[in-house]
Amino acid sequence: MFAIDGVKLPSNASKAKSGTRTDFERQAAKLEAAAQTMLARHSENDTLPSEPGLDAKAQQRIERLQGDAAQLRDWLTANPEERKGSKGSIRKSNRTDNESAKMATSKGVIQGYTGVAAVDSKHQIIVEAQAHGTGSEQELLVAIIKATDPMRTDQTLITADAGYHSDANIEKLAEQETPALIADTGMRKRDARFADQGKYKALPDPLYDKAHPKKGAKHYRPKDFDYDPEAGTCVCPAGKSLYQNGSSGAGRTTEWQVPASG
Repeated sequence: MFAIDGVKLPSNASKAKSGTRTDFERQAAKLEAAAQTMLARHSENDTLPSEPGLDAKAQQRIERLQGDAAQLRDWLTANPEERKGSKGSIRKSNRTDNESAKMATSKGVIQGYTGVAAVDSKHQIIVEAQAHGTGSEQELLVAIIKATDPMRTDQTLITADAGYHSDANIEKLAEQETPALIADTGMRKRDARFADQGKYKALPDPLYDKAHPKKGAKHYRPKDFDYDPEAGTCVCPAGKSLYQNGSSGAGRTTEWQVPASG
């Protein structure tokens, strides 16, 4: 049996350098326009006295803007085509590492790779390992199975979790007559053995989860209050005595309120 699974790994590339060709063209145009605006302002102020230090800093700023715009233009020239995903959609490029991809993980969005490995169950040996610039594990199943062809027999069983399940993958494995057990996304809901899986779920890691936990609104029901019909008194769950406002009857309701002094 070959078990397949993967993990998302960060690359040495900045997320800020990611985008489509349209994004990069827009960034280059903005940088060039900013540089031209600064140059025009300097030309208008040529006749006015200025501090040498300020002029030098402004010139450095203009050169930096022009340099950044030139880098974008050079990248666009060297990469004339958009990067495409497996289904033909445009995938964001990265000017530092264009083989990596922006992907969502449990610890936030990273610029990186999905590393995937196939392990032999008998000897516990990694028989194949690959890294791909995509966050979709579905795209990687067929490729890594094909890479293990020289090591498999017609009796070798492939196993993978629900991240690798798709109709296309199942149809491909059936076409190739490859024995495989691929979990689908609804498997745990159907299997009674996973009915109490919630109690094993790890709590959020405070080092990574910066969001404040949301508190659901709690509404008290009549059964949560202690009402004495003879005395006409009512006590709320907090232990405060309420007073009656209004009277019950046809078309009328009774409201209970906490005294202002309470």
